[in-house]
Amino acid sequence: MYITKDNDVSDQEVLEPMTNMSLKNSSLHKTTKLNCLTDKIYGSVELVNATRLMELLILEPGPSNRTRNDQNGRQQPGTCVLVLFYARWCVFSSQAAPHFNALARLFPHIKCVAIDAIRHQSFNAQYGIVGVPTLMLVHNGKPIAKFNGTVYKLELFARLIMHFTVFYPSSFLLVTSADFSGPVPSTPSNETDYCLVLSWIFIAACALYFTSKSRWWQQFIELVQNTWRESNAQHEHVD
Repeated sequence: MYITKDNDVSDQEVLEPMTNMSLKNSSLHKTTKLNCLTDKIYGSVELVNATRLMELLILEPGPSNRTRNDQNGRQQPGTCVLVLFYARWCVFSSQAAPHFNALARLFPHIKCVAIDAIRHQSFNAQYGIVGVPTLMLVHNGKPIAKFNGTVYKLELFARLIMHFTVFYPSSFLLVTSADFSGPVPSTPSNETDYCLVLSWIFIAACALYFTSKSRWWQQFIELVQNTWRESNAQHEHVD
C-alpha cells in the first residue's frame, strides 16, 4: 500500500498531477481548470470491467487530442471521469467505498466508475496503479491527477475534484447510509486471492531451492549424517 501520512495533509501531499514535470517543479496552486462537459447528469457509481472502462477512456475527437500544449488541452471541452481502482477483499478499499459512492451524488456532472484492479489488471501498469484504492481523474481520455493520500475521506476526495475542475458539491459533504450500501461494497469480501497464494508458493519454493544450494545447508546435512552414523555405531557397539 501507500506510505502512511499524517491526517492533516496538504494539497501538495494528496494531489499528484500526472504530467511529465516532477511534482517539485510544478505548482498545484496554478493548475489550469479542466473544461468538463456539463450536458449530462450521471447517476450513481458504475461498476465496470476492462472493456467498459476502455470505452469510457477512449480519446474523444477534437482539438484537445491534437495539441501538444497541456493547458490548451485542458481548456477544450471533454468528459471528466473519476475512476476508483479497488479490490473487493481490501480493507482500505472498503473504507474508501462509501466516500467514493457519495461523490457521484455530490458531483452529478462527473462520471464516477469503479473497477476491480485485481480482476482487471490491464490498466494497472498503463496508469501506474501500484496499490489499491487509487483514485484517478481523467479528462477527455487523458489521466490528469491521482489521489495520493492514505486517509480516505469524502472531504479529501472532493478536494481533488474542486482543485482540478470548476465543480463544487451540490450539497453538504455528508456520507449517508445509502452510500454504505453500494455500488462499491463497503465490506471486504472473503475471496481468496489466488495470485497472492501462488506468489507465496513461488517465494517459498525459491527460498527452499537456494537454501538447499547454500554452504550452510550442506554443512547442516553433513552434521545430521555424521550424527546419524555415530548413533548407529554406538548401537552396534552396545549390541
